[in-house]
Amino acid sequence: MNRTFENYVRFEFDGEEAYVRKDRVNLLRDINAAIFDCDGVLIDIRGSYDRAITETVTYILERFTGYPFSRALITDEIIFLFRKSGGFNNDWDTCYGILMFLLCNLPKDLQEIFQTSVKNIDIKMTPLKRLLAIENASKGVKKILSETIINEMIKKLKAFADSLDKSGVFSVDRNLQNDLYGSKKDYYEDLKRILYDPPQVGGGVIPTVFEEVFCGSELFKEVYGMEPAFYNKRGLIDNGHVIIRLETLNRLSSIFGKANFGIASGSRLKTAKYALGDILSYFKSDASVFLDDVEREEGRIMRISGHTVNLKKPNVYSLLKAAKGLMPFKGVLCVGDSIEDALMAEEARKEDARFMFAGVYRYSGFRDALLQSFLKTGADMVLPSVNEIPLVLEELKGRS
Repeated sequence: MNRTFENYVRFEFDGEEAYVRKDRVNLLRDINAAIFDCDGVLIDIRGSYDRAITETVTYILERFTGYPFSRALITDEIIFLFRKSGGFNNDWDTCYGILMFLLCNLPKDLQEIFQTSVKNIDIKMTPLKRLLAIENASKGVKKILSETIINEMIKKLKAFADSLDKSGVFSVDRNLQNDLYGSKKDYYEDLKRILYDPPQVGGGVIPTVFEEVFCGSELFKEVYGMEPAFYNKRGLIDNGHVIIRLETLNRLSSIFGKANFGIASGSRLKTAKYALGDILSYFKSDASVFLDDVEREEGRIMRISGHTVNLKKPNVYSLLKAAKGLMPFKGVLCVGDSIEDALMAEEARKEDARFMFAGVYRYSGFRDALLQSFLKTGADMVLPSVNEIPLVLEELKGRS
């Protein structure tokens, strides 16, 4: 038997497996509160956020090169490898890592064409004008590309993604810039400036394209207060569906003694409301932390101290703030679908030993690998989905 599995009690639900660490059983019996990540836990994002990564990357590559890239180019495996590093909770960062690698590994003669065009782009240009300027300067370059060249680049991309770490974008820059010098280094900095400076909607190309693709035109206007520049189709957010069932929330309420639920999400409140609908009302508002809340706190600190801080995941800010809204509790179960979530819960436990982590894997595009990753990192619980949590907790309490 694999020694990793020896540390766990195993359960089975309709052919799928759940695991509980043997040394955490007594602590898990005392759990009476839960904090959930939103995307991948409460909402199935495989057809929404994951596909928005693919659509954003291929759309930008096509505007750069004129070549018709396949929407199957960025596979579930590639997205998983980025997220496995623990540094890519933000899908904009994943798009950035993929695009920077591919644009820096294009054929040499193609890079030379881009090197000239990107140098002359004014940072004050809108994201649309930046892409139009590159598009106009690189007409005809698609003849240089071929399916063989692209497939070879994708093989190298997988190895690159597997080498990244929890520093996220910084590990992308570090790994790609190691062998660059002179004009190649300038090319890299120009690309970065055009694609991701500033890293906000309406500023950088990547954030703007991604959010337009994900939200669709109407929700984009509602969330960001601006007209879409690139995408006027139905938003990919409509491809998501709610995972958590009302029955699950009711059973957890019975186990906890009350509906003691919070959310710690990297999503914005309006997009979460759009996707979750009435389900959101089952979670305590003062225990629910979204990207908007995190950005407000970052702004407040900046105004007071003059220092820029990053409180976004995997920083524990959102988890600790959500937990305050659930107090008092004996133990709180943090439920996530990524290694980044596991690392965040581990950091929170250093401040308060009552934090426990449950990793869910069914709704990942690369589910078996995610299951193995959770077991290797020593997650307290590993389950197919959020809906098996009350079943496992009831079984553990029945064994006491």
